Amino acid sequence: MTNPLRLSLAAALTAALLAGCSTPSFMRPAPVATTKAEQQQNKIADLLDEATRAQPIRAAELRTEAARLLIQQNRRDEAIRILERIDTASLPPILRFDIAKLKAGTALEQQDSQQALAYLAEMPSSEPLPTAQAIELGELRARAYQQQHDTLGELRELIQVSQLQQDRQALHERIWALLNDIPTPGLAELVRDHRGSYYEQGWYELAYDLRTSTDLAQQYNALNDWQLLWQSHPAMLQPPAAVSALLSSSLAPAGRIGLLLPQSGPLARAAGAISDGFMAAYFEAQRDGMPVPELQLLDSTLINTPEQLIDVTRTMQLDMIIGPLDKDFVTAIARSPSLPVPVMALNNTDGLTPRHFYQLGLAAEDEAKAAALRAWQDGRRNMLMMIPETEWGTRVGQAFLRQFEYLGGHIVGAVSFAEQSDLAPKVAALLNTDSSAARAERVQQVIGNNVEFEKQPRGDADGLFLSAMPVDARQIKPLLDYNYAQDLPVYATSHIYSGSPNSISDIDLNNVQFCDLPWVLGPPSTLKLSLSQERDDTDTRFGRLYALGVDAYRLHPYLDQLEASPMARISGETGELYLEDGSRIGRELPWAQFRNGVPQLLSPTSY
Repeated sequence: MTNPLRLSLAAALTAALLAGCSTPSFMRPAPVATTKAEQQQNKIADLLDEATRAQPIRAAELRTEAARLLIQQNRRDEAIRILERIDTASLPPILRFDIAKLKAGTALEQQDSQQALAYLAEMPSSEPLPTAQAIELGELRARAYQQQHDTLGELRELIQVSQLQQDRQALHERIWALLNDIPTPGLAELVRDHRGSYYEQGWYELAYDLRTSTDLAQQYNALNDWQLLWQSHPAMLQPPAAVSALLSSSLAPAGRIGLLLPQSGPLARAAGAISDGFMAAYFEAQRDGMPVPELQLLDSTLINTPEQLIDVTRTMQLDMIIGPLDKDFVTAIARSPSLPVPVMALNNTDGLTPRHFYQLGLAAEDEAKAAALRAWQDGRRNMLMMIPETEWGTRVGQAFLRQFEYLGGHIVGAVSFAEQSDLAPKVAALLNTDSSAARAERVQQVIGNNVEFEKQPRGDADGLFLSAMPVDARQIKPLLDYNYAQDLPVYATSHIYSGSPNSISDIDLNNVQFCDLPWVLGPPSTLKLSLSQERDDTDTRFGRLYALGVDAYRLHPYLDQLEASPMARISGETGELYLEDGSRIGRELPWAQFRNGVPQLLSPTSY
């Protein structure tokens, strides 16, 4: 007899199997798929959940890892809230540093350097960190100070970090760059303070000694003295590249020099003044017991092509050429593919130049760029320009425009003028005071009565760049005053000054600032005094050519040093000389201001 219970169980099983076979696939339960973000979120939740049950140190590690994951997801505020709730007082130094690093890094990314420094200050100095973490801590602090534009704070942190590393070269370059950003009075104060560490004091004295020794010969002496005092200093063991170049270079020995100048033609008089200055410096060096080169005088009216010059150089076994003066000849030499010896041309050219081709000149464009920099450093941002309708005036105006706009400034108005013309309408047009007069005249025509009005100069300019000869400048400045622009700062090139004081003629130039050569503005050197006894034109514009000749001689032994070190300077009669763009001799010029009709030297603004 069949068991009814067995039958019912079998039937039920069969029915279930049949039902399973006929069930549509979408009714089956499917595994739950999660995205990477969801997985990260789950991991964060698990870490935080585990932290609630863990011991304090382990709990801090778990919360720190969760915060790191949140920062990776750009959820910085949530990460900071988690980190802020961690009690770090009893944690190991490395874990405390990890937490401080996460918080400070987040603050720095949000440009909150003050908060970053506060987070980093939570690291007690009594608990030393391993070297790697100590370096990271110093770098973070330096980054925070950099955001605050606190050069000294950043510098001190990097000096401290450099003591912890074996390979310090990259850090030393950063340290040296920061030292160069500190004004000279600030460096002097740091040297006198003596509250810095041994390492800091050594850096300060090295930078100050080289900064204040503007002449390369003085820099050699200052560097030798520094080495005697700081033999074990890191900057001595791994000097910055600029200092290393000075250490490894030596003065070029005297050789055979060809002085290439025209002895006839339109440039002969100018060449004669340059030659006189050159020879005066030559004989001065000879009297002082210094080695001097053998000189060969070459006539550039006869040797007037690069090919001829190369042949003469080889035939006469010259070691260097100084000259020529003619701009076209200078340009032709500069385009030569190679030169057998160094050439120091006495004029400037544009474009690429071959190696060991140098350009020393009195280009008016240098003064225009110096005026743009001076105005910018004085806080001027919107300038007017007034330049003569001449070829050199156009070059000067373009140089000022390019440099001022490169710095971030704007030229809001400009006029040019013919020399010794009627300047009144030009000044009125530049200042827009003619517009206010025209408006008053239109009102008068409408109402039929006399209208009282006051001329109003434009309000969008905070300075004027002026390039003009003395006779024009003495008219322009009073016209500015007449047009209610007496308080408008005026920056001018050397053309404004004849070269010798004349308080009666130049009283109208009061308050105008201008740049010029040390030969003109500085106390006269012994060499200038000597030349002045033999020449009656040393204090004229023409007299500046004597200064060019003097510097051509004094500069030639130092060309390799200038090329090796961007910081190197030569104190010359034509300015503080340095090499820029690998070829052009740049000139940093002194500034003066007319007071009671007499130029008075101004302090540099770039130091």
